[in-house]
Amino acid sequence: MISIIVPCRNVRDLAAECLGSIHAAVHVLGLAGQVEYVLLDDCSDAPEAIPGLFQQFRAAVGSEVRAWRFKQRQHYTGAFAFGLSRARGNLVFFISSDMHVTPAWMRTLLAVSSLDRTIGIVRGVANIVDSHPNHQVEPTFERGPEDYPRFSEFLAQSLGLTHVDDALFSGDAVLLRRDLIEKIGVLDTRFYGYFGDPDYGLRARRAGFRLVCAKGAWLKHYGQGHVKGEDLSTGRPPEQIRAARMELVRAAFQKFQQKWGSPPVPPELTDLNTWEWDRLLKAASPKGGEFQHPIPESAHLAQAI
Repeated sequence: MISIIVPCRNVRDLAAECLGSIHAAVHVLGLAGQVEYVLLDDCSDAPEAIPGLFQQFRAAVGSEVRAWRFKQRQHYTGAFAFGLSRARGNLVFFISSDMHVTPAWMRTLLAVSSLDRTIGIVRGVANIVDSHPNHQVEPTFERGPEDYPRFSEFLAQSLGLTHVDDALFSGDAVLLRRDLIEKIGVLDTRFYGYFGDPDYGLRARRAGFRLVCAKGAWLKHYGQGHVKGEDLSTGRPPEQIRAARMELVRAAFQKFQQKWGSPPVPPELTDLNTWEWDRLLKAASPKGGEFQHPIPESAHLAQAI
Protein backbone atom coordinates (compact mmCIF):
# COMPACT_ATOMS: atom_id res chain seq x y z
CA MET A 1 0.00 0.00 0.00
CA ILE A 2 1.01 3.60 -0.66
CA SER A 3 -0.07 6.28 1.82
CA ILE A 4 -0.47 9.90 0.72
CA ILE A 5 -0.49 12.48 3.54
CA VAL A 6 -1.77 15.95 2.64
CA PRO A 7 -1.92 18.64 5.37
CA CYS A 8 -4.05 21.71 4.61
CA ARG A 9 -4.66 25.05 6.29
CA ASN A 10 -7.00 27.61 4.73
CA VAL A 11 -6.45 28.37 0.99
CA ARG A 12 -9.17 25.93 -0.07
CA ASP A 13 -8.75 26.49 -3.81
CA LEU A 14 -5.07 25.52 -3.72
CA ALA A 15 -5.85 22.48 -1.59
CA ALA A 16 -8.51 21.42 -4.10
CA GLU A 17 -6.05 21.78 -7.00
CA CYS A 18 -3.43 19.79 -5.08
CA LEU A 19 -5.81 16.94 -4.27
CA GLY A 20 -7.13 16.90 -7.82
CA SER A 21 -3.62 16.69 -9.25
CA ILE A 22 -2.70 13.85 -6.89
CA HIS A 23 -5.83 11.92 -7.82
CA ALA A 24 -5.10 12.44 -11.53
CA ALA A 25 -1.53 11.17 -11.12
CA VAL A 26 -2.71 8.14 -9.15
CA HIS A 27 -5.26 7.38 -11.88
CA VAL A 28 -2.74 7.75 -14.73
CA LEU A 29 -0.30 5.41 -12.96
CA GLY A 30 -3.01 2.86 -12.20
CA LEU A 31 -2.45 3.04 -8.44
CA ALA A 32 -6.00 3.74 -7.22
CA GLY A 33 -6.40 0.30 -5.68
CA GLN A 34 -3.04 0.57 -3.90
CA VAL A 35 -3.44 4.01 -2.33
CA GLU A 36 -4.86 5.41 0.89
CA TYR A 37 -5.19 9.14 1.61
CA VAL A 38 -4.46 10.67 5.01
CA LEU A 39 -5.92 14.19 4.87
CA LEU A 40 -5.32 16.70 7.66
CA ASP A 41 -7.01 20.05 8.31
CA ASP A 42 -4.59 21.99 10.51
CA CYS A 43 -7.28 23.95 12.36
CA SER A 44 -8.23 26.19 9.43
CA ASP A 45 -10.01 29.46 10.23
CA ALA A 46 -13.25 28.39 8.50
CA PRO A 47 -14.17 25.19 10.36
CA GLU A 48 -16.21 23.66 7.53
CA ALA A 49 -14.27 24.64 4.40
CA ILE A 50 -11.43 22.11 4.36
CA PRO A 51 -13.46 19.26 5.96
CA GLY A 52 -16.09 19.84 3.27
CA LEU A 53 -13.41 19.58 0.60
CA PHE A 54 -12.17 16.33 2.13
CA GLN A 55 -15.68 14.89 2.11
CA GLN A 56 -16.14 15.83 -1.55
CA PHE A 57 -12.80 14.24 -2.38
CA ARG A 58 -13.73 11.05 -0.53
CA ALA A 59 -16.94 10.79 -2.54
CA ALA A 60 -15.12 11.30 -5.86
CA VAL A 61 -12.15 8.91 -5.61
CA GLY A 62 -11.97 5.14 -5.63
CA SER A 63 -9.38 4.92 -2.86
CA GLU A 64 -9.67 4.90 0.91
CA VAL A 65 -9.74 8.39 2.41
CA ARG A 66 -9.19 8.97 6.13
CA ALA A 67 -9.35 12.56 7.32
CA TRP A 68 -8.95 14.55 10.54
CA ARG A 69 -9.29 18.14 11.72
CA PHE A 70 -6.85 19.21 14.43
CA LYS A 71 -8.32 20.83 17.52
CA GLN A 72 -5.33 23.19 17.77
CA ARG A 73 -2.72 24.30 15.24
CA GLN A 74 -0.01 21.66 14.79
CA HIS A 75 2.06 23.38 12.08
CA TYR A 76 4.43 21.48 9.76
CA THR A 77 6.17 19.22 12.26
CA GLY A 78 3.06 18.25 14.18
CA ALA A 79 1.03 17.53 11.05
CA PHE A 80 3.86 15.49 9.53
CA ALA A 81 4.28 13.48 12.75
CA PHE A 82 0.54 12.84 13.04
CA GLY A 83 0.31 11.80 9.40
CA LEU A 84 3.18 9.33 9.74
CA SER A 85 1.50 7.98 12.88
CA ARG A 86 -1.70 7.20 10.92
CA ALA A 87 -0.22 6.10 7.58
CA ARG A 88 -0.23 2.35 6.94
CA GLY A 89 1.61 2.12 3.64
CA ASN A 90 4.99 0.57 2.93
CA LEU A 91 5.70 3.81 1.08
CA VAL A 92 4.45 7.16 2.37
CA PHE A 93 4.13 10.41 0.44
CA PHE A 94 3.95 13.69 2.37
CA ILE A 95 2.70 16.47 0.09
CA SER A 96 1.96 20.05 1.13
CA SER A 97 -1.33 21.45 -0.14
CA ASP A 98 0.31 24.06 -2.38
CA MET A 99 1.83 21.49 -4.73
CA HIS A 100 0.56 20.58 -8.19
CA VAL A 101 1.56 16.92 -8.49
CA THR A 102 2.25 15.30 -11.86
CA PRO A 103 2.29 11.64 -12.93
CA ALA A 104 5.97 11.92 -13.91
CA TRP A 105 6.92 13.31 -10.49
CA MET A 106 5.15 10.53 -8.64
CA ARG A 107 6.40 7.81 -11.00
CA THR A 108 10.01 8.99 -10.76
CA LEU A 109 10.04 9.22 -6.96
CA LEU A 110 8.64 5.69 -6.70
CA ALA A 111 11.22 4.40 -9.18
CA VAL A 112 14.18 6.05 -7.45
CA SER A 113 12.99 4.79 -4.07
CA SER A 114 13.06 1.23 -5.42
CA LEU A 115 16.70 1.44 -6.50
CA ASP A 116 18.21 0.91 -3.04
CA ARG A 117 16.66 -0.10 0.28
CA THR A 118 18.97 2.34 2.07
CA ILE A 119 17.19 5.26 0.37
CA GLY A 120 14.99 6.42 3.23
CA ILE A 121 13.61 9.69 1.85
CA VAL A 122 13.28 10.85 -1.76
CA ARG A 123 12.45 14.37 -2.84
CA GLY A 124 12.33 15.94 -6.27
CA VAL A 125 12.94 19.36 -7.77
CA ALA A 126 10.53 22.28 -8.10
CA ASN A 127 10.27 25.93 -9.06
CA ILE A 128 10.35 26.92 -5.35
CA VAL A 129 12.59 24.90 -3.02
CA ASP A 130 13.29 25.67 0.64
CA SER A 131 16.93 25.25 1.76
CA HIS A 132 18.02 23.56 -1.50
CA PRO A 133 18.70 26.17 -4.21
CA ASN A 134 20.50 23.48 -6.23
CA HIS A 135 17.17 21.64 -6.58
CA GLN A 136 15.28 24.66 -7.93
CA VAL A 137 14.17 24.30 -11.56
CA GLU A 138 12.07 26.88 -13.41
CA PRO A 139 9.94 25.60 -16.31
CA THR A 140 11.12 26.74 -19.71
CA PHE A 141 7.58 26.87 -21.12
CA GLU A 142 4.89 27.60 -18.55
CA ARG A 143 1.48 29.05 -19.31
CA GLY A 144 -0.62 27.40 -16.59
CA PRO A 145 -1.52 24.11 -14.92
CA GLU A 146 -2.01 22.38 -18.27
CA ASP A 147 1.74 22.77 -18.88
CA TYR A 148 2.93 21.31 -15.58
CA PRO A 149 2.55 17.62 -16.55
CA ARG A 150 4.23 18.25 -19.92
CA PHE A 151 7.27 19.97 -18.45
CA SER A 152 7.49 17.37 -15.68
CA GLU A 153 7.40 14.55 -18.24
CA PHE A 154 10.03 16.33 -20.35
CA LEU A 155 12.38 16.53 -17.36
CA ALA A 156 11.69 12.91 -16.37
CA GLN A 157 12.49 11.70 -19.88
CA SER A 158 15.63 13.86 -20.02
CA LEU A 159 17.12 12.93 -16.64
CA GLY A 160 15.54 9.54 -15.95
CA LEU A 161 16.39 8.20 -12.50
CA THR A 162 19.37 10.51 -11.95
CA HIS A 163 19.64 11.25 -8.24
CA VAL A 164 22.00 12.88 -5.77
CA ASP A 165 22.47 12.50 -2.03
CA ASP A 166 21.54 15.35 0.32
CA ALA A 167 23.07 16.09 3.72
CA LEU A 168 20.01 18.08 4.81
CA PHE A 169 16.33 17.09 4.82
CA SER A 170 13.98 19.94 4.04
CA GLY A 171 10.93 19.19 2.01
CA ASP A 172 7.21 19.65 1.51
CA ALA A 173 6.80 16.91 -1.13
CA VAL A 174 8.68 13.72 -0.31
CA LEU A 175 8.45 9.93 -0.30
CA LEU A 176 9.45 7.92 2.78
CA ARG A 177 10.12 4.22 3.19
CA ARG A 178 8.33 2.25 5.92
CA ASP A 179 11.66 0.75 7.03
CA LEU A 180 12.81 4.24 7.98
CA ILE A 181 9.67 5.03 9.99
CA GLU A 182 9.95 1.76 11.89
CA LYS A 183 13.61 2.50 12.66
CA ILE A 184 13.42 6.12 13.86
CA GLY A 185 9.70 6.80 14.36
CA VAL A 186 8.06 10.11 13.47
CA LEU A 187 9.12 13.75 13.57
CA ASP A 188 9.98 15.24 16.96
CA THR A 189 7.04 17.46 17.90
CA ARG A 190 9.17 19.47 20.31
CA PHE A 191 10.08 21.43 17.18
CA TYR A 192 6.96 23.51 16.54
CA GLY A 193 6.85 24.30 12.86
CA TYR A 194 10.55 24.45 12.11
CA PHE A 195 13.66 22.23 12.45
CA GLY A 196 11.53 19.09 12.63
CA ASP A 197 12.63 18.05 9.13
CA PRO A 198 16.40 18.69 9.55
CA ASP A 199 16.22 16.75 12.82
CA TYR A 200 14.39 13.88 11.11
CA GLY A 201 16.87 13.80 8.24
CA LEU A 202 19.79 13.75 10.65
CA ARG A 203 18.25 10.86 12.58
CA ALA A 204 17.62 9.04 9.29
CA ARG A 205 21.24 9.37 8.20
CA ARG A 206 22.50 8.31 11.63
CA ALA A 207 20.35 5.18 11.25
CA GLY A 208 22.05 4.33 7.95
CA PHE A 209 19.50 5.72 5.50
CA ARG A 210 20.13 8.06 2.59
CA LEU A 211 18.38 11.35 1.76
CA VAL A 212 18.07 11.55 -2.01
CA CYS A 213 16.87 14.08 -4.58
CA ALA A 214 15.50 12.64 -7.83
CA LYS A 215 16.62 15.27 -10.34
CA GLY A 216 14.11 14.12 -12.97
CA ALA A 217 11.08 14.49 -10.67
CA TRP A 218 9.57 17.99 -11.01
CA LEU A 219 6.35 19.46 -9.63
CA LYS A 220 4.87 22.93 -9.33
CA HIS A 221 5.16 24.57 -5.90
CA TYR A 222 2.96 27.64 -5.39
CA GLY A 223 4.59 28.55 -2.07
CA GLN A 224 1.27 29.36 -0.38
CA GLY A 225 0.15 26.10 1.19
CA HIS A 226 -0.09 24.48 4.59
CA VAL A 227 2.48 26.58 6.47
CA LYS A 228 1.90 29.91 4.68
CA GLY A 229 -1.87 29.51 4.61
CA GLU A 230 -2.10 31.07 8.04
CA ASP A 231 -0.07 34.07 6.96
CA LEU A 232 -2.36 34.73 4.01
CA SER A 233 -5.49 34.68 6.15
CA THR A 234 -4.41 37.11 8.87
CA GLY A 235 -4.26 40.32 6.85
CA ARG A 236 -1.21 41.40 8.87
CA PRO A 237 1.54 43.54 7.31
CA PRO A 238 4.32 41.47 5.69
CA GLU A 239 6.93 42.69 8.19
CA GLN A 240 4.83 41.42 11.10
CA ILE A 241 4.40 38.07 9.39
CA ARG A 242 8.16 37.75 8.84
CA ALA A 243 8.92 38.77 12.43
CA ALA A 244 6.48 36.22 13.84
CA ARG A 245 7.89 33.49 11.63
CA MET A 246 11.47 34.27 12.61
CA GLU A 247 10.49 34.12 16.26
CA LEU A 248 9.27 30.55 15.71
CA VAL A 249 12.42 29.70 13.75
CA ARG A 250 14.71 31.00 16.50
CA ALA A 251 12.78 29.14 19.20
CA ALA A 252 13.03 25.90 17.22
CA PHE A 253 16.75 26.50 16.59
CA GLN A 254 17.36 26.83 20.33
CA LYS A 255 15.60 23.50 20.90
CA PHE A 256 17.75 21.94 18.18
CA GLN A 257 20.86 23.24 19.95
CA GLN A 258 19.65 21.82 23.25
CA LYS A 259 18.94 18.44 21.69
CA TRP A 260 22.14 17.96 19.70
CA GLY A 261 24.60 20.19 21.56
CA SER A 262 26.52 23.29 20.56
CA PRO A 263 28.97 22.43 19.15
CA PRO A 264 28.48 20.65 16.78
CA VAL A 265 25.39 22.83 16.19
CA PRO A 266 26.57 26.40 15.39
CA PRO A 267 26.21 28.93 18.23
CA GLU A 268 24.18 31.26 16.00
CA LEU A 269 21.46 30.59 13.44
CA THR A 270 23.00 30.50 9.96
CA ASP A 271 22.19 29.02 6.56
CA LEU A 272 21.66 25.31 7.17
CA ASN A 273 23.64 24.47 4.04
CA THR A 274 26.77 25.77 5.79
CA TRP A 275 26.41 23.44 8.79
CA GLU A 276 28.80 20.54 9.37
CA TRP A 277 26.17 17.81 8.99
CA ASP A 278 28.78 15.05 8.73
CA ARG A 279 30.08 16.14 12.12
CA LEU A 280 26.57 15.89 13.54
CA LEU A 281 26.40 12.32 12.23
CA LYS A 282 29.11 11.43 14.74
CA ALA A 283 27.64 13.35 17.68
CA ALA A 284 26.54 11.61 20.86
CA SER A 285 22.96 10.36 21.06
CA PRO A 286 20.66 13.36 21.46
CA LYS A 287 18.60 14.21 24.50
CA GLY A 288 15.35 12.30 24.18
CA GLY A 289 16.92 9.59 22.02
CA GLU A 290 16.92 8.84 18.30
CA PHE A 291 13.44 7.24 18.16
CA GLN A 292 10.24 9.27 18.38
CA HIS A 293 7.13 7.23 19.09
CA PRO A 294 4.07 7.61 16.84
CA ILE A 295 1.31 9.85 18.21
CA PRO A 296 -1.34 7.60 19.84
CA GLU A 297 -5.09 7.90 19.37
CA SER A 298 -5.30 8.66 23.09
CA ALA A 299 -3.60 12.02 22.48
CA HIS A 300 -6.97 13.31 21.16
CA LEU A 301 -5.28 15.90 18.95
CA ALA A 302 -7.81 15.67 16.15
CA GLN A 303 -11.39 14.84 15.30
CA ALA A 304 -12.07 12.36 12.52
CA ILE A 305 -13.96 13.72 9.52
